[in-house]
Amino acid sequence: MGELLQELKAAYGEDARFRDGQEEAIQGVLDGKRTLVVQKTGWGKSLVYFMATKILRKRTQGLTLIISPLLALMNNQITSAYKLGLQVETINSENADDWERITEKLKNNQVDALIISPERLANDGFKQMLSDGIVQIRLFVVDEAHCISDWGHDFRPDYRRIVDIIRMLPSNIPVLATTATANDRVIKDIKSQLGEDIEISRGSLMRESLEIQTIKLKTKEERLAWLTDHMGELPGTGLVYCLTVSDCQMVHKWLQENGISSRCYYADVEKDGEESKETIVSLFMENQIKVLVATVAFGMGFDKPDISFVIHFQKPGNLVAYYQQIGRAGRGINRALAILLRGEEDDQINRYFIDSAFPTEDLMADIVNAVREQPDPGLKMSDLEKIVNMKHARIKACVKYLMVEGAIYKEGSCYRPAPRQWKPDMEKSNKITEIRKKELREMNDFAGSRECYMKYIADILDDPASRECGRCANCLGHSLISEDIEQATLTDAQKFIRQDFNVILPRKQWPMGVKVNDYNKIQEEWRCQTGRVLSNYGDAGWGRLVIKGKYRDNYFDDQLVEASAELLRDFAEENEIQWVTSVPSLRRPELVPGFARRLADRLGLTYLDVIEKVCDAKCQKELNTNFFQYQNADQSFGVKQPLEGNVLLVDDMVDSKWTFTVCGYKLRRKGSGKVFPFALANSAGRNGDE
Repeated sequence: MGELLQELKAAYGEDARFRDGQEEAIQGVLDGKRTLVVQKTGWGKSLVYFMATKILRKRTQGLTLIISPLLALMNNQITSAYKLGLQVETINSENADDWERITEKLKNNQVDALIISPERLANDGFKQMLSDGIVQIRLFVVDEAHCISDWGHDFRPDYRRIVDIIRMLPSNIPVLATTATANDRVIKDIKSQLGEDIEISRGSLMRESLEIQTIKLKTKEERLAWLTDHMGELPGTGLVYCLTVSDCQMVHKWLQENGISSRCYYADVEKDGEESKETIVSLFMENQIKVLVATVAFGMGFDKPDISFVIHFQKPGNLVAYYQQIGRAGRGINRALAILLRGEEDDQINRYFIDSAFPTEDLMADIVNAVREQPDPGLKMSDLEKIVNMKHARIKACVKYLMVEGAIYKEGSCYRPAPRQWKPDMEKSNKITEIRKKELREMNDFAGSRECYMKYIADILDDPASRECGRCANCLGHSLISEDIEQATLTDAQKFIRQDFNVILPRKQWPMGVKVNDYNKIQEEWRCQTGRVLSNYGDAGWGRLVIKGKYRDNYFDDQLVEASAELLRDFAEENEIQWVTSVPSLRRPELVPGFARRLADRLGLTYLDVIEKVCDAKCQKELNTNFFQYQNADQSFGVKQPLEGNVLLVDDMVDSKWTFTVCGYKLRRKGSGKVFPFALANSAGRNGDE
């Protein structure tokens, strides 16, 4: 019996056997080769580098350095390593209290493998540990290696730092890269960056346990209704993936209200006052809930073998991401369902993600020029938001991109210009954007395809073992689960979105760097109250009628007045609203006030025209940072006269909420009672959420 098989049996029992390709990949690493492993999720890629680590530690000093993109993935890897008796540590942003202890263990050669994020490679303290020899690398591992490639579905700028480290490694240090999602184009790109001599270990990506079906349901209301009508037919525990945070929250609340135990998971879920991520994941892993509703934040690193269904509330932007997400299911069971629901807003959200994936040349130039023109000590992020008209998330992404590219660098909390001149490679960015658009077309073709769904995906992934699965709805020639929805459930879903979810939550903070009455926090007596919104921009029904009235007719139909009055009648009475006013516009002076007068009449309330537009400033939708949007609203509006009594403040659209926030503040300062915002359509998030 060979050494590798002996180690495997010692860790996993006498019946343990290597999967096809595992032993060969491990031996390649031990022979000092550079290896790229492309195998489906659940195949056991972590076994390759942990088994190699165990053998190498017996032979020589030094440790395995593993680059991993997510904390959840790190934790999962550590659990796997313990089975082989390895001492594995991680240095990340959430365990700063342990860094000193871990550093001591590294100095004393008591760590077999160290897991870090790619961002850690830019950390001055960690770079010092490398240069001081505290971290002596014997094996270098890049997990989720598709993130290296510009052409990969999940490219991350920080992964570029990895290539620089690899190029500095001695030639006798083996490099192992692993991924479950790489087609021929991505593999070629990874080879060009890690070395053309890299050996490829590639297996079939077909997932025999998955049964795929796609269902077209135009509106969110229809998809919500489908979920509750059919959730009882789905066995075990599963996932519902949403494209945006707001949709995650909506689906979770809907399921809860319909007696289906669920939790919500996205990047900032803890900041929004929900349970800790650890608690949420624990409930899901232990089958204490039926459904976990999640964004792509729940993905790599969560190995639950008995997930029996994955439902997509909307289409993902490409088939590689879709394959990765449905691959969460059916790892340890013989049958799992993958149901793709698709609607009319899917492409709009995905196109936004595509268009915003790479910083524009103008945005990059604006940031670089702003940093270059600023004297010492440089610009903070809050300074950039006052100079560059772009959303915080995009400025942040652009700054990271520019730092990796070497155009700017960070010193303390300030960004400073690099000595060399730098120009963006927009030709490459444009080419990648075109590839993303092609991938979205492939996703749409897949959703409407009549051929085997799994073979379609495998062909896109250039899987040499591609074949018909014999299990999907197309192979079988019939639905795996009914597409029907009950009219009563649909009516409830429509009411839920209209009354229970379409709310306008008040802002509680002024923009970063802005203080009003010496407070950055908006004091409670000056805040708006929680308001209402009739529809989502562009949605079937009222949303489209709002667009028609605003951009074609310059008049909001009486149907919108009636629908708004129905929504607000009890709301106005419960909150003792006494009068109505509206947000004026110089471009369409009668559009919103005219609607608000008719609405006030239907509600039996007085209409007062008290807010005035004091200057013709920019449209809020043209501005992208909180600072610019606040400043624009603050300079644009004034209140004419002293007031009293609770008021309904009407506008046609709500997006950033700064117009409502500023007008509400000024109404309160003039003596009005509580201010309750109301908008005909919510345009915030129509392009997707981070």
